[in-house]
Amino acid sequence: MTPTHDPILTLAPDAGSAASARTLATPARWPDLHAGPTHLWGHCQGSGARPYLTGVDHSGPDAPAFKCSCPSRKFPCKHALALLLLHESHPQHFGTDPTPDAIRTWLDGRAGKHAPPDADADADPAGETRSGPDPAAQAKRRAAREKKVSLGLDALQTFLKDLVRDGLAQAAARPYSDWDTQAARLVDAQAPGAARLVRMIPEVLPHPDRLLAHLGRLYLLTEAWPRRNTLSAPQQADLRAALGFPLDKAATIAAGGTDTRWLVLGHTISDEEHVRTRRSWLHEGGTTALLLDFAAPGWPLPPALPAGGSVRARLSPAQGAVPQRHVLDGEATRSAPAPLPAPVTLDGLLDAHGAALALNPWLERTAHHLGPVTVHPPTRDGDPWRAGDARGSLLLGGSDTARLTLLALGGGHPQTFTAEWDGQSLTPLCAVQDGTLHPLDGGEDDGF
Repeated sequence: MTPTHDPILTLAPDAGSAASARTLATPARWPDLHAGPTHLWGHCQGSGARPYLTGVDHSGPDAPAFKCSCPSRKFPCKHALALLLLHESHPQHFGTDPTPDAIRTWLDGRAGKHAPPDADADADPAGETRSGPDPAAQAKRRAAREKKVSLGLDALQTFLKDLVRDGLAQAAARPYSDWDTQAARLVDAQAPGAARLVRMIPEVLPHPDRLLAHLGRLYLLTEAWPRRNTLSAPQQADLRAALGFPLDKAATIAAGGTDTRWLVLGHTISDEEHVRTRRSWLHEGGTTALLLDFAAPGWPLPPALPAGGSVRARLSPAQGAVPQRHVLDGEATRSAPAPLPAPVTLDGLLDAHGAALALNPWLERTAHHLGPVTVHPPTRDGDPWRAGDARGSLLLGGSDTARLTLLALGGGHPQTFTAEWDGQSLTPLCAVQDGTLHPLDGGEDDGF
C-alpha cells in the first residue's frame, strides 16, 4: 500500500530533501511514470541532458526501498521521494510500460535477497523454522550508521573547542556559512538532530548565557555518544532522539500504552528548517504527554485534537528518562470532560522543568497548568510581557491574540491557564474559565 503524504515526507533525510521532493512532485518534471505490481519507476528531468532513472520497491521487509541514477549522497534522494508523492497524488499519470533493465535487475536482486531459503536450509537441527530480517545485516547497517555519527560528532567536538578557544565574543563575527557548513556535515553523518542544534546557534549569539548553555548541550552530545554503552536504556533513547535517530513508532505501540480519557492542554505550532511541527500536550493523572505532527511547507497538518477538550485515546510512551513523547495508537474520540490538573506556581513550574532537565539534558519544552498568575503587559515600549505571582515573574511569549485575551479575561487579577515553557518564556495555550479550558488563539480546525 502506498503510504500517505505525511509518512512519505518522514522518510526524507533532511528538511531540504523534503522540500525539494515536493517541488519535483509534479508530472511535468517526469517524462514517464509507471507502476508495477509492487514497484514504481520513472524518469525525472534534472539539470543534465539525460533524465534520472528512479525506482521504488514496496516489497520486502525493508520496504520501501529506493534506487536512483542521480549523484546525490542523500538516501532516499529527492527524486525517489517525489516519485512516491506523485503516485499518491497523481496515480492516473502512471502507465504500465515494461520495467527498464537497470530497475529490473535491482528488483530481482532484492527479491532474491528476501526470498525464503529452501526447505533444507530453512530448518535448524531442532526442526524450527527461521524467519524475519537478517540480524547480521541489521547489525551491519546499524554499525555503519553509528560509525558515521561518531565521525560527525568527533568533528563537531573539534569545532566547538575551536569556538571556545577563540572566545565566545568572537562567535558573532563568524559568517553564517560556518554554522551551515558544520550542520551540513552532521546531516551527512546522519545526525540531523545535532545539525538542527548547530543551525540554532545564530539565534542565541546575542545572549551569552543562552549561547553558553546551548553549546553545553551540544558538547554533551559529543561526550555522551562515545559512552553510550554505559548509559541506561532510557538515557540511550534520549541521546538517540537528540541526535535525530527516528522513533520506531511500531515498536513504541507494541510496548503498550494507556487507553484512557485525556485532557488536551493545547497546541503550539512552529516552522523550522522547512518543516511545520505541531506539539499537542495532553494530561491524565500524573502524566503529561506530547504528541508531534509534522508537515512540509504548503501541506496541511493532520486534524488537531480539540484544544481544551477531552478525548478518549490510547497513547504509548516512547522510551526515555522523561517519558514525555507519546504515540497515538489508533483514533482519538471526543469524551466527557476530564478534570483539570492542580495548577502549579511559577516556582513549581521551574522545579518541575529543572527536574526533567536533570534526567534528560536535551529536553526542550514542558507543559504546565499555572496559577494563580497575573498577566502584566509592557509598561513602556520595548518592555516584555510577563506573568507573575508573589514570588516573581517569567517572560510571557506567544501571540498578541493569546496575551491580550489572557489580559482581558484576567482583568489584572490572578488567573489560571495552561502554557508551554521552553526555558526562556511561556507560551500560553488555554485559559481556565468556569472550570473548563478555552483555547487562546481561537483553536485550530480539528477533526471532531
